[in-house]
Amino acid sequence: MIKQSIHAAAKKMQIDFQELTGNINHMGERGSSREEILLRYLRKYIPNKYQMNNGIIIDGTGEQSRQQDIIIYDSFNSPVLLNMESTRIVPIESVYSVIEVKSTLNKTEISKCVNNITSVRSLIKNSLGSINSPTAGFVFAFTSSTTLETLLDNLVEANNQVDKHKQISAICVLDKGVIVNISKKGLNDIILLPNEDSTPGIIKNTAENNLMLFYLLLMQYLNQSIVSVPDLLKYANAGELLNIDYIIPKKHLPLDGYYRFNQGRIEIDTAYSIMKGSDLLEKIQSGKARSEEIMLYFSKHFKEIISLTESAYGSRPDNIKFYGKDYNISDIERAIIIFDKLSIGEELNKQDLDYYNSLSKDMFAQYKLDK
Repeated sequence: MIKQSIHAAAKKMQIDFQELTGNINHMGERGSSREEILLRYLRKYIPNKYQMNNGIIIDGTGEQSRQQDIIIYDSFNSPVLLNMESTRIVPIESVYSVIEVKSTLNKTEISKCVNNITSVRSLIKNSLGSINSPTAGFVFAFTSSTTLETLLDNLVEANNQVDKHKQISAICVLDKGVIVNISKKGLNDIILLPNEDSTPGIIKNTAENNLMLFYLLLMQYLNQSIVSVPDLLKYANAGELLNIDYIIPKKHLPLDGYYRFNQGRIEIDTAYSIMKGSDLLEKIQSGKARSEEIMLYFSKHFKEIISLTESAYGSRPDNIKFYGKDYNISDIERAIIIFDKLSIGEELNKQDLDYYNSLSKDMFAQYKLDK
């Protein structure tokens, strides 16, 4: 029964396309018509849990895709971040697939489809669930000004600069046939997500059977795919919808916790030990410290500071930033050694004394400049 229904749909689709677009000159209206024709029939045969609209897809880093003709996404759990008549914005974690819809497919339009679908498949999925399938990209065209063989050549050329995992899953040209990806191992299995073990091939058939195959390929991918709930707080921060800055008063700091920093982490109790009861640090932060007090603070805590920095970055740094200027760590360590000798009245040679005076003077000038 479904075969007869889709065959009838294919015939009606061709008639509708010719009637609705034959007298439309404006390309925007022509595009809306062709998308609406395809959507009308897909909605008859695809379950309601799959929502289908045009729009833009974004990820939690703030990156966004190009405008997509049809986005198929989870209608039950997906938040639509912007829902207007002309534009919708959907998080990538909720998207099963996208479809580019073309009136006539040619080399130029193939290139546009590759770029549009690549822009989707380049987005990063950061879902709350542990599993999230890749987003597939399909192309549907009512006809083509060239043969399927030429279209395949155009596709291979356009894909030269595109990673395999970002390429198009299948192309249906309603009145000619379907371009699919076939497994190199046996050359008889269709691969819905292109990879290094797949190669493109052509299936020629009638319009009715082409639409049937396109529907089955699309439904196969939708059925096997898993989408998850996006981490909406990441979207809020990336889109500057919210500025989420946590403030924890000192007396409530959890000493058994840690700060996440770059690829490493800093234990709170270690960091707190540097700050706790340090009148010198408070004086430095207030802008009232003298040069000797700055060096005294470094003398007491420099090893701990370097240890924290190493934990945060995963390796010992070469430089440390002091009030906007980078200073070589070995230079500061040498200055600290000289300072400690001065503090106990040890006699110094002129070279070490000049070195210390020069560095401490420069750091103090930088400190006052920043204040």
